Amino acid sequence: MTAQDLPSWLPLSVAVWLVQMLAYHGIGLWFEYLDRTGSLAAYKNRPADSWTYFQVLPRVLVNQVVILLPAMMLVQWAGLAFVGPAHISLAMFVVGLIGMTIGHDLVQYVSHCWILHRPTLMRTLGHSVHHSTTASRSISACYMSFADFLLEIAAPYLLPLVAITAIGSAGTDLTFHFFAVTAGAFGGLYEHSGYDFSVKLAKSSNPLLRFVAERISSKAHAEHHGRGNVSYSDGFGSSNICDTVFKTRWDLVAQRERRRQRPADGQAA
Repeated sequence: MTAQDLPSWLPLSVAVWLVQMLAYHGIGLWFEYLDRTGSLAAYKNRPADSWTYFQVLPRVLVNQVVILLPAMMLVQWAGLAFVGPAHISLAMFVVGLIGMTIGHDLVQYVSHCWILHRPTLMRTLGHSVHHSTTASRSISACYMSFADFLLEIAAPYLLPLVAITAIGSAGTDLTFHFFAVTAGAFGGLYEHSGYDFSVKLAKSSNPLLRFVAERISSKAHAEHHGRGNVSYSDGFGSSNICDTVFKTRWDLVAQRERRRQRPADGQAA
């Protein structure tokens, strides 16, 4: 099946949005099932948020319908994305995924760190709404004000998509678009679920398994919600470039703090 096989009344952007909705809410319900049954309690390292699933859901749905859907339709109408070849080569598929990953990291960092976490803008733009949760109930990934959702969810997805479309990737390839939004949905939900599937691998004596554990850990975003001033865009599925370059990655901030304390400790001695 290609985009050309879609009904004439169904734009590709809307079809991709529908897949994103199915992925987001399907995976979100799976995490909610885990919370209620305790099926994977060994991997739940943060207790579920006091906000219930159905308290969080309405705001999430409004953001997805009022902000994300029109934004996706707009970029297709403008000919910036969801346009182009029906199939892309494997090489362009990989280039597109790399571009989306690095682009998401960059846009997310700029919007999240330099705009949403500015003291004068955090409440004005409503980022404090998202931080009223503790990143321990998956569906809260999109529990945000309108401005926050636009800057932190829609823009980091659509701006890199526009960029890779311009170089011949993405196009109208259904496999690429469906994979991208499903992977993105899982990443956001997992980071806000309170689960960390790396906990057992991290204890292994095998270096390869410990490497895998670092790649699948949800600790970075948990640290962000706990401390506020670290890990603005690194974490599961991220290239981790920006937080590393600007030394705001959660483990780097801790190291800087310890170095600053050493001279004082030496003087006290």
